[in-house]
Amino acid sequence: MILCSVSSSYEVLEFLGRGTFGQVAKCWKRGTNEIVAIKILKNHPSYTLKSQYNKLKHK
Repeated sequence: MILCSVSSSYEVLEFLGRGTFGQVAKCWKRGTNEIVAIKILKNHPSYTLKSQYNKLKHK
């Protein structure tokens, strides 16, 4: 599985855990060859609204 952001792409190597808010995956960051952990949040409207609120709050 490949995860993409605006600036990077990551190949999922394995899933490390699952919790209330989502999953954590061990990934290989393409381009830098780093191994990183990425938190994948569940697609839930309340999480999205909170994220948008936090972004606006910090501007």
